[in-house]
Amino acid sequence: MDTLRFYSLLFVIFFTTSCYRNEYEKYDESFFSIYLKQWNSPICPKKMLFEKYVKNSNFKKLIERNSDFEIKGCEKTESQFNQRIFSPVVSYTGQINYDIRLIIDDSLEFKITNIQNKLDTIPERTGPKKWVIMNCINSLIVNNYELDNKKTPLNIKIPTKLGKVIKKK
Repeated sequence: MDTLRFYSLLFVIFFTTSCYRNEYEKYDESFFSIYLKQWNSPICPKKMLFEKYVKNSNFKKLIERNSDFEIKGCEKTESQFNQRIFSPVVSYTGQINYDIRLIIDDSLEFKITNIQNKLDTIPERTGPKKWVIMNCINSLIVNNYELDNKKTPLNIKIPTKLGKVIKKK
């Protein structure tokens, strides 16, 4: 009798889960956030300047400049993660076909080039058979260091130690 119950339960579970249809949702954002990992400082950045340059122009042909970013990770409850998160207030859309220069508090610079990104379908974490079609960032070069970004394809993840200290005049 227990075997019959087991198989009945298994059939019900299989029947209810197989009824789900694949659901796809497309996001047009270039990325969600920029994570600076291993921050190693209690100081919270006050501003970030995000500059877009023509790809391979050696940061000479500026396309756009923006400092409208929300800064997270400074609260005591988040300090255990040892990172700062910069999220654009207005999302960037489309694939990244440009070079990026980040300047944190006029003192730390990140030059990001050779961004390898493509549209990809990834599983959404909210349930079975739910998928997201989005721009995924696979790799990039930050201040001449190549980084693998496959574990966080929807964000840009950079170790803080790669930043170049800018000397103030």
